[in-house]
Amino acid sequence: MTDKFHSLFNETQLWAENAADAGWIKSEDVERLKETQEIQIEKLFKEHGHRPLIVAFFGGTGVGKSTLLNRLAGDDIARVGVTRPTSMEVTLFLHETYKEELLPDELPTQGTKIAYHAQENRRLVAWLDLPDFDSTEEHNKELVQSWLPYIDWMIYVVSPDRYHDEIGWRYLQERAQRHAWIFVMNHWDEGSPQQIEDLRKRLMEAGFSKPTILRSACTEGNYEDDFLQLEKTINDSIHEYGLSVLQELGLQAHIEEISTQLQNFHDSIGDSNSWQTLQTEWRKITDKGLNTLSQQLTENANTIHQGMHAQESIPSLPFRKSTTTEALPSPLTLTESAWNPRNQMHIEDLCTRLVNQIQSSELPFNSLKKHLDIFKNEARGSLEIPLNDHLATALTEPGTPLQRKIYRYSHSLTWLLPLLAALWASFHLVSGFYSSTQGEKAFLGLDFAIHTILLIGLAWLIPWLIHRKLKPSLADAAKHALTRGNAAGISELKNQFKTIWNNNAEERDQYKQEIEAMQEKLNIFQTSALQQLEGYVGKPV
Repeated sequence: MTDKFHSLFNETQLWAENAADAGWIKSEDVERLKETQEIQIEKLFKEHGHRPLIVAFFGGTGVGKSTLLNRLAGDDIARVGVTRPTSMEVTLFLHETYKEELLPDELPTQGTKIAYHAQENRRLVAWLDLPDFDSTEEHNKELVQSWLPYIDWMIYVVSPDRYHDEIGWRYLQERAQRHAWIFVMNHWDEGSPQQIEDLRKRLMEAGFSKPTILRSACTEGNYEDDFLQLEKTINDSIHEYGLSVLQELGLQAHIEEISTQLQNFHDSIGDSNSWQTLQTEWRKITDKGLNTLSQQLTENANTIHQGMHAQESIPSLPFRKSTTTEALPSPLTLTESAWNPRNQMHIEDLCTRLVNQIQSSELPFNSLKKHLDIFKNEARGSLEIPLNDHLATALTEPGTPLQRKIYRYSHSLTWLLPLLAALWASFHLVSGFYSSTQGEKAFLGLDFAIHTILLIGLAWLIPWLIHRKLKPSLADAAKHALTRGNAAGISELKNQFKTIWNNNAEERDQYKQEIEAMQEKLNIFQTSALQQLEGYVGKPV
């Protein structure tokens, strides 16, 4: 039974440590759980209404009850022959770590003397030294009667010359099946085997079917007796029944405390309504924060576009290689320019506001805080990846497909039309020269040369101007790419916030289900322990 409990406790402790590492419970809660591993004897008494196993020594005057008690205890815990036979007290011997006020109120401690001993191997047993029942004091009888309902098992002590007294038999006959009994013939050095058999016969007549009678000689000298067997019987009985009962009561205290702590863990994680309310606030804060971030990214994109547009607007001379394309930034450079420290600060402020909102709701925040700490360090990368992809595509193929196609064709015209004009002029030049040599026409003059040059020039200039105007703007392409990339990045951040919340909700539900599963195991164990405990209480030795 205890092995199973320790297994359940270790499982609970491991769960608590993992939950604390994940941020769902506090580390001090784990420490409080560890404290339950030590048996707290006090809780077996006043707090839980339980008492120690009570072992009473019962007998007539002068039979040596206190002497036998001292011999069994291994110490002089009971006074011998000082106040008897006029003693009017019941003496209860408890371990020195116990306190009188921890005993349940139901015990008849009024008129009972509480004494303490230091015998660790008897720590969980209360020895009860009853007054001589055959005393002439009526008060002694009342004390014994008040304690009888609470005695778990009794050592009935007789002596060779007093075993046949019948004063106590009436009580024995009434309660023979209500206690665990051990009968001891003390002062055995003065007795005989016939007396043992006579006592056995009397006990069987009193209702004991198989009474156990042991011999004890509590005097100096080498006398053969059954003290070792008596001691072993008591030790075995205490171990098998007394300690088992108290141990189960101790486990019961552990179960109740662990169950209470598990319920506290369950409550501290929070109920569904509280998390639903927090989720609404979470969405409002994230939407507002990401909208502000989107505006900042749009401003950054406009600034980048203006700079690139101004650079593109620098006129380039004909027949001169343009350096504009080489001067334009690369996609990676533009991506880095789209993010500035202001954006990072905004992300960190947003995460801080979310954590503060969780704290104000008195719900566990460390779990979400860990995820948000990771998020704010990776938010820039989540934005830069789509930005870089869109910029790389846009700068490689700026403009629309139709615009790029017309642009390529217009470039061909810048050399095709001047070539055709030059061929036309060459044809007329050769034809005119031939006609002039035949005397049919005059040679071509200056006007032809001027017009030819103008024609060839216009054939080049007009397509060149059209080609220049049709050239896709890298600045515009970058702006569109930044706009689409920023939108994709903001959407990704929204999805990440949603994922963080959903993962947190799944983790929360998992921990709550694990708590409920452990509580169910404890309930089953508790039921089993109580059933076993019922079998111990009042069971005769």
